[in-house]
Formats: sequence, C-alpha cells, structure tokens
Amino acid sequence: MKRISRSRARAGLTMIELLCAMFILTMLMVLVFQLIDRTLSVWRKNETRQSLLEQASSVADLFAHDLRGLENGAQGDFVLEWVRFDTDGDGVAESKWPRLRLVRQASSAEVARLEEEAQRDAGKPAKRDAQAAVLRATPALVETIWLVAPASLVDPDARAEGILWRGERLVDDKSSLSFFAPDFLGTSGRPPAGATEELTTGLLWMQVFCAAQTSIVHDGWKLGSEPASAAASWDAWSKDRPDAAAVGWNQKHPGIAVAHGRPALPRRVRLELEFERESDRTRRTRLSDAVDVADSRLALEDGTRMPAAGAFVLVEAEWMQLSSVEGDSAAVTRGLRGTTARSHGKGALVHWGAPLAREVSVTTFREDWNP
Repeated sequence: MKRISRSRARAGLTMIELLCAMFILTMLMVLVFQLIDRTLSVWRKNETRQSLLEQASSVADLFAHDLRGLENGAQGDFVLEWVRFDTDGDGVAESKWPRLRLVRQASSAEVARLEEEAQRDAGKPAKRDAQAAVLRATPALVETIWLVAPASLVDPDARAEGILWRGERLVDDKSSLSFFAPDFLGTSGRPPAGATEELTTGLLWMQVFCAAQTSIVHDGWKLGSEPASAAASWDAWSKDRPDAAAVGWNQKHPGIAVAHGRPALPRRVRLELEFERESDRTRRTRLSDAVDVADSRLALEDGTRMPAAGAFVLVEAEWMQLSSVEGDSAAVTRGLRGTTARSHGKGALVHWGAPLAREVSVTTFREDWNP
C-alpha cells in the first residue's frame, strides 16, 4: 500500500487562513454595501431635487401667467410688500414673507369659472351648461392675490416653512371685498375664509424682484435704494401701501413714477423659490451643539446630509450660506436674505431645498380696441 506523505495529509485551510479569508470577504461586503448606500443616497437626492423643482416650476408657471396679463389701464394695480410674522410666540416678529396683489386681464373661460364659483359660494345653483356659460362670458379684469402664511406656530420643525395661498375675484364683483381694501386682511394679516385657496406647502423661500425703468439687471439682480438697483417691493400708484417701518425691503424705489393716470408697472419680474417637502425633513440633519451669534461654524449631527457648498440653509428664522462641510462641521456665512444672526439651540433642524428662478417680462403697452 502506498503511504500518504505528511504534507498531503495536512493539505487544506488552517484556522488562521480561514479567519483571513473571512476577514477579506467581510471587508469586500462592507465596501459593496457602502457603494450601494452611496449610490442610493445620490439617487434619492436627485429624485428629491427633481420633485422639488417640478413643484416650484408649476408655481412659477402660474405666477408668470398672472404677470403676463397685468392691466395697465386706469383700473390696474400692482402692490408687492413684505409682512412679518411671530412664529415662535416670543412677541418678536422674526419671520417675513412677501405678499403680492395685482389686477390682470382674464379670458372668458376664467370669468365664467369665477362667476360660477361666486354663485356657488352664495348658495345659488351653479350653471349646468359650462360651455354655454363660457360663450356668454366676456373678458374682464380680475384681482389676484399671492400670500404666504407660516406652516405652523406650534411645531418647531415647521415654523420656518410657509404655505403659499392664491386668490382671485372679479373686479366688478359686488358680493366680495376687494383684495386692495384696507380691511381685507384684518389685524391678523390673514385673508377671510374662502377668499384664497392653498397652492402648496413646504415653502422655504420666496423672493420677488421688480425691475423699474431705471433698473439695470442684465448683469444680475441687486437690491438697493439706487435707481439702477432692483426693488423688493412695489406700489403702482405710489400710495405708500407697503409698510416701510415693518420691513426694510418695503422702502419705495426711486424708479417708480406714476404718470398719465396709469399705474406704474415693473418692466420685468424675477421670482425665486425654494421648497422642502414634509418627508424631506426626516432626511435633514440637526445642530449637535448650540450656536452663538458670533459663530461661523455649525456643529452637525450628520454632515453628509448637507447640500453642496454655495447653497443656502435655514436654521429657525436665519438664512445662512454654506461655505464648506468638513465631517460634521460646516462653515457658513450668517444672517443673509434679509435676516440677522441669532442664537440657535442644540437640536435645531437645518432646512434646505432646491432653488428655482424664473424671470417674466411685463407688457406695459395695451391697445384699446374701439368698435
């Protein structure tokens, strides 16, 4: 019988070799899982950004529709102002949102729809033949209002967000109060029930820039008090309706001049929007330590959940611009977008969204068709 050598008898894996193989396999699995997680994270961020941009785009389209129909006749009007809100109940109005009221031309279909809604609100039977109602209706002037209200006065994570509302009414509708009436919004700053409808939630930022005849905006929109700068507020009839004492951005622009009994309309308007869905809040990071007024860095629970450098972030009522992120520490520029640096407690949520900007040219010339 042939004898088996000792070297062949010991052929196989030793315990050390087996442990080394298991370690290598484990490391490979960890690397694969990390690659999959990063891929899914990038996919989720792209999906979220696309969804937010679609949400902002639909709002911008409707906004542009209203601006393109601006009425520049004797019944026209355009008032853009900023309003403050006290969202944390400390007696200080720390948040501000824009409010826009305008008069535009409406098609016969829009007029028929508004008349039907007015009849339904008054408890009268609605017109059954919608097509016939459109044929009977004629183009008319419509008042439109855009306003933002805080999403919540209770939930700390939702206080920084706003709800966007929009309302319409026929100028000659005697059954409802004009949006330009001094008592329309009341002391609370909110419209009466049924006058507006909710467009969307999760609004983090809304800025409306107006270019006067003297404004130079081809190299960028810059707010200021000079004739060449853009305006953050507007009063087409120079009646001092925006409250300059409440918000500095309500200062009258020197390029607004009323002449010949017609309203002074901006020649171009730029809209900036940023949204953050409620489901996105669960993917945001929080402050891992309190932030003082003079601090230029934020201590974060998870730095990987921050946007790219250059993006704006919102902590409570303060806007900041992100300079860089190193691990769980972020360098920021404090007190931007008309806000001031303030202290923030540990656990405050860091909001951010996908920005979208839309510019609309305003037609200020209107032909009067005479039979």
